[in-house]
Amino acid sequence: MHQQISRVSSSSKCTADEVWVFVRVIDNWGDVGVGWRLCMQLACSFPWRVRLWIDDVAALGKLVLAAELAAVQDTIMVEKWSDDDSVSLRLAQLADPVMVIETFGCDLPSPVLRRMQQCQPLWLNWEYLTAEDWAVDLQAMPSLQGNGLAKYFWFMGIDQQSGGLLREANYLSRRNEFLQQPCLQQAFKQQYGLPLEHVGQLWLIFAYTSERWAEWLSMWRGADEPITLWLAGHEVADSLRAAGVIAADALQQVGDTFELEQVTMVRIPFVPQSAFDNLLWLADGAIVRGEDSFVRALWAGLPFFWHIYQQEEAVHLQKLDAYWHKASINWPASVREAVLALSADLNGGEHLSESLRLRLWQNLRSEWQNWVNAASTWSDSLHLHSSAMERLARFRQIPLK
Repeated sequence: MHQQISRVSSSSKCTADEVWVFVRVIDNWGDVGVGWRLCMQLACSFPWRVRLWIDDVAALGKLVLAAELAAVQDTIMVEKWSDDDSVSLRLAQLADPVMVIETFGCDLPSPVLRRMQQCQPLWLNWEYLTAEDWAVDLQAMPSLQGNGLAKYFWFMGIDQQSGGLLREANYLSRRNEFLQQPCLQQAFKQQYGLPLEHVGQLWLIFAYTSERWAEWLSMWRGADEPITLWLAGHEVADSLRAAGVIAADALQQVGDTFELEQVTMVRIPFVPQSAFDNLLWLADGAIVRGEDSFVRALWAGLPFFWHIYQQEEAVHLQKLDAYWHKASINWPASVREAVLALSADLNGGEHLSESLRLRLWQNLRSEWQNWVNAASTWSDSLHLHSSAMERLARFRQIPLK
């Protein structure tokens, strides 16, 4: 992996227009996931080369296979973002960028800022996704910086006036092909060592550590109907062991299975970002975390909950409420009530009693087809919106490929 990155980063000064994207890794999956997908979209949509500067190359290696990096090495180059001296040496070998994107408000290195004063590229601060109304008001607004350059704020979101969402042009055709061909589904399961069969509904769980998981497991057990939970990562299993509701040696390894009444839990293997869509397409429902996985669940169009990253003073609940109130505005009242209440309960909002939590889940199960239809219709409406790259093209006034 490191040899591959070294090779794709060693190109000399080029004449093609370049976009520089800067990523600092805070949450290993979240920051890298959005940063890499952004780079892929920029390279696919515009006649530019993309240079990704990232401070944790190893984190990128967990999400993106070396073969995938090699396949795009002519259009996407990976640079180790280290100290300013190293950055200065590298800059001396590179052509000026036409655009510089700092993701999530990371501070650009001083040598890059000095270079930008000379070549004056378009400067974007690619912010966290939100459905809050204030973000629409600030979308693409310039902020004059101390060095005399204007920095524009880009807020991805679900509103027509927002910065849009990252979506591949061929997403729907890929999804439909996968769903319509069981042989592709079986081949995918075999490729990644996933169970070939499951009992009851299949839910994909990719979430953070939380004390709530013990209570949600109790809810699923009390529902008295078969359900299979594919656990991506170790966090949910760790939470259940810490609460003492599963054995200390349970679900420790990838491939481990643990059953409680009609609930079957399986630790599934880690898959690269490029394969995450397929996991969602296989599932009946999902609980996803972070920003990139949330957007992929939106595109998949299945019932899901968003286990959002918790922030101080419960700021995350405002973002969560803003999304769900817009997404569910036309949903059946009983489905909307249950999703909003369970979402708040999962994310540290209003704590539901055991009986109410179970009743709300049973309501969703009894109205399952209504939930499926509502989620699918909402997803279809978002697919009709222009993507983030299309909106960037209009803002930048440059044709897409």
